[in-house]
Amino acid sequence: MLAEHQRIAAARAKAVLAARRGVILADEPGLGKSFVAAAIAAEAQRAGAVVEVIVPAGLVAQWCDTLRDFGVAAEVLTHDGIVSAPVPPLSVGSRLVIVDEAHAFRNPSTQRHAALARRTVGADVLLVTATPICNSPRDLQALLGVIAVDDALADCGVPSIDAAFARCDLPALDTVVSQLVIRRDRSVLETALQFGELRRSVVRHPVAGVGEMIDALEFPLVAGGPLLRRFLRRRVESSEAALVESVRRQVRFYERALESLAAGRTLSKRDYRRAFIHEEDRDAFQQVLFWDLWLSPSSERVTAAQIEAEMQRLAELRKAAENASPAKRVLLESLVTASADPVLVFTGSAATARDLFAHLRSACRCGIATARDGRSAIDAFRADRIDVLVATDLAGEGLNLQRAGVVVHYDIPWNPVRLDQRNGRAFRIGQRRAAVKAVYFLPQGDGTTIVSTMAAKNRLRRRVLHAVDGPTAGLPTQVRPRVASDCAAARFFAALERSGLTAPEWLERRHRAGLEKLLETASAGPIDRRRLDDLLAIAAADRG
Repeated sequence: MLAEHQRIAAARAKAVLAARRGVILADEPGLGKSFVAAAIAAEAQRAGAVVEVIVPAGLVAQWCDTLRDFGVAAEVLTHDGIVSAPVPPLSVGSRLVIVDEAHAFRNPSTQRHAALARRTVGADVLLVTATPICNSPRDLQALLGVIAVDDALADCGVPSIDAAFARCDLPALDTVVSQLVIRRDRSVLETALQFGELRRSVVRHPVAGVGEMIDALEFPLVAGGPLLRRFLRRRVESSEAALVESVRRQVRFYERALESLAAGRTLSKRDYRRAFIHEEDRDAFQQVLFWDLWLSPSSERVTAAQIEAEMQRLAELRKAAENASPAKRVLLESLVTASADPVLVFTGSAATARDLFAHLRSACRCGIATARDGRSAIDAFRADRIDVLVATDLAGEGLNLQRAGVVVHYDIPWNPVRLDQRNGRAFRIGQRRAAVKAVYFLPQGDGTTIVSTMAAKNRLRRRVLHAVDGPTAGLPTQVRPRVASDCAAARFFAALERSGLTAPEWLERRHRAGLEKLLETASAGPIDRRRLDDLLAIAAADRG
């Protein structure tokens, strides 16, 4: 059974789906969004719809249990699995696609976003995420592109959703959020479900004094030295172990560079990727725009002596990191041993997580959860077999870890919404403590600007994404569908004109992302009447 606040959310979501074909359920963490989504799926299935649920790989088992509880026989796919999964034909009839942790699709240039766009053509779409804005309003705009056409809210006084974002038109964005996003905080909970408070505290920790050594690095083969220096500073803020691991990988890259010089071979971008970044720390490296790091224009003139000198500087940096006092880790050890409640410790680096686990396991019942170490420790924590769980953000989304009374943010992420997600593992419905403690480890000083960056992102997020508890009435406006010069529809109409064909005016707009992909593909080649009729049939189904 749903709680009252969940029944209200389900009713609102179903009303928006009936009117708009898509909705974003963005209640704050801990309010039971998956139950709301499962209840909507159950009703849609009873009405004859085919239900498909797309979730992170780590949440498949949890979602299967939830769907089973609600009597839903849905196909469950993973975020990455949809890239290669076949797209259901439109002939299957009514479809409901539910996407959990939908903020993973906030980048429209990724294969993952394109795959989701194709799967949602002709379907009703429910996106579930507590964090629809992670870094900028463009995140929300990308999600809206999956569920709504550009002029979907013309009847509410917003002739173009894209234009509202481009102009940062706050009144228009308020209407967009109120009409297409269900966003509430825990104030909507009935008294019996309230779950105490979140008590925040800060631990200021020193950082190993290797900044001058990092600044002295020259990165002779790689463009983007300032970005790499910032990345290495973030690593040393995490732990000396994380910095040592990054230095080791950089040295490996230079060893390959020397081999290439000796063999007369040019290094490739893949060589750099393999040497300097492990898949576990992929997100950390993307923070410094990995795709901008490429061989320097002058790399062909770099000599072996220059590379060897850089390797010597790296060796000295590694030695200094290995000999540095682990002051940050000592602070955590004191906090953990003094805690009477189970503790979650979140790090931004797998190397840091392993270093902490290696030193904590002798003092307490401790487990580790990373991409390499797996998720068995998460089950052990739930089952009261361990009291301290050290994890990367592998355990930061979707999981119910309310046994914890303390959440330690050992590393502060660039993305502020991850803090909300981490806290939400313990600070959620069912938590019976009067308070959950959230402890933030912040470096002394702000050499990497992490604190100021987080604050700016939070201000922007709050400015755009208000907690709205009900739809607002806009002013009806009659507008002609807009065609932006850079949208797929514009290119498609240009291709039609070259082919001597015409299409109905309603097609002349920015459509949902899936149809945009089809129009983009169609406009790249010749179009005849049969292909146009096929596209119009698909567009009509997607239009609903």
